Amino acid sequence: MKKLLSLLLCAAMVLTLLAGCASSSSDTSDAADTEETETAAVETETSETAAVETETSETAETVSSSDDALQVAWSADIETLDVHQTTDDYQIPLNVYDRLFEIQLNDDGSTSLVNSVAESYTVSEDALTYEFTLRDDVYFSDGTLLTAYDVAFSLIRLLALDTSVQTDFAACILGADELIAAEGYSYDDTCEGIVVTDDTHLTITLSYAFAGFLYELATPAGCIYSQAAVEAAGDSYGTDYTYAIGSGPYVITSWTRDSGMTLTYNEYYWGDTPDFTDVNIQIIPDSSTLSMMFQNGEIDILDCDFLDSAVVSATYKTAAYEDKLVTANRLGTSYLALNENNEYLSDVSVRKAIQMAIDRETILTAIFDGDGSVPDGIYPEGLIGYTEDNQGWLEYDPEAAEQLLIDAGYTKDADGYYFAMEIANDNDNSTSRVNVIQVIAEELQAIGINCTITNYDHATWLDLRNSGEMTAYVSTWTADYNDPDNFIYTFFGTVANTTQRSLNYYNTEVMDRVVAARAIVDDDERLAEYAALEYQIVAEDAAWVPLYSSSHLFVLSERVESFVPHWAGYSDFCFATITRAE
Repeated sequence: MKKLLSLLLCAAMVLTLLAGCASSSSDTSDAADTEETETAAVETETSETAAVETETSETAETVSSSDDALQVAWSADIETLDVHQTTDDYQIPLNVYDRLFEIQLNDDGSTSLVNSVAESYTVSEDALTYEFTLRDDVYFSDGTLLTAYDVAFSLIRLLALDTSVQTDFAACILGADELIAAEGYSYDDTCEGIVVTDDTHLTITLSYAFAGFLYELATPAGCIYSQAAVEAAGDSYGTDYTYAIGSGPYVITSWTRDSGMTLTYNEYYWGDTPDFTDVNIQIIPDSSTLSMMFQNGEIDILDCDFLDSAVVSATYKTAAYEDKLVTANRLGTSYLALNENNEYLSDVSVRKAIQMAIDRETILTAIFDGDGSVPDGIYPEGLIGYTEDNQGWLEYDPEAAEQLLIDAGYTKDADGYYFAMEIANDNDNSTSRVNVIQVIAEELQAIGINCTITNYDHATWLDLRNSGEMTAYVSTWTADYNDPDNFIYTFFGTVANTTQRSLNYYNTEVMDRVVAARAIVDDDERLAEYAALEYQIVAEDAAWVPLYSSSHLFVLSERVESFVPHWAGYSDFCFATITRAE
């Protein structure tokens, strides 16, 4: 049962020793082990064969020679600049566009909602009608004024665009259901619940009270587009960077696919001028090259998600970098999804046995060098709604797990197994994710479940999961906005949601409660209900197998004084928050 974990621990020790003996200009890692998320963090996988000796000066055609520019690296290029059509590619929209509100990370790790383009707002007593007053000094990077008409256009497009993947973020608006259901998006589409009075005044009416609505407007999906730019771009919007006209602190000046991108300060920006007015982004798929470039001073912010954890531990979690290492709490939870339409996984005793059979602490230690925690529920620590009352009940106990199977009446076949099941692996998964799946398969085999791993290309994997027919898989959900609704409604709010995640959760009474919780106005009552729902779903119904919540580490170059990670721990962050060292 512990064979693979033992090998992983031994491998980590060897990598640590090798990394410790290496010079400061080299890295022993062959491939980055990134932690995939389903939402904001871009799902990437690095090449394990890329040559380390690649000339770093030639890695990106678009990189400026300016010593003044902030140097950033991605392991893979983005697919689109249009946030309505992606749940991954957020870094550029976060820096090019504005939103009505922003979520601010406080010094104590908590978050606050702060005004951005919205100067002020009022809410009706029934919590259904929001009246917004916008700033009158916000201009797009082409010099045109941002108005309430652009805000309305952006929200309506988010709902009505046939290829939108972000409709959940405005689904509570009155008339949203009709827009989502309609086919054939038009620039002239309107929404019953969105009314513009003039350039700076906008009223939004909800179909039901929802406490998380303002936080939804602060997500990347809430980016405010220039209607004129979107209409001028037509089908090229999102792929032609020249139409990415926003009111944020930066504007894109070049983009060479799979090579790099450059940004410069938006001269029309209404906020403070950032320390770094130019940004160069390079695409560096190989983790060894990336680490080498950082140590050579060619990268200013090193995302440790792109490196092997053993190398991070030996090279960067050391005295040499202790003042330059930044640890962000990732508001995300990795989990094992189980399909309750499966003959065996429909049995709650089987699902509870699987929960108890996985040694989560050892997985976190062996694969992620202990950087994180092992929550017992759906909500990660730091998320509004997280409570210690729902922690401490889930213990690793393989003997008790197998006894649950025996008590439920299962008997072993000639090969010594009670039954068989499959875990689906996405071929785009990182090495770390693959290792986690392999460990889980071994541990389930140890209690008599013949667990096998089937590999799928990403498109096939996604289609199978969305069809509701995937037996089991491992994934991560990271918060789009700081509210328990963003977790529990996404997975358990509707039959469509639970089917799309291949959970096929059976408890419709609980799903009705999840929907009803959105309309609870009293905060104490609302959070108490979310805590009760979490415990019911995870502990009682065993519909969610919590695995771990990993931390996110970054290393800063000597040119950077301070860096504020994204509040949810994304790899995506705002360049304007980075301060230059004196």
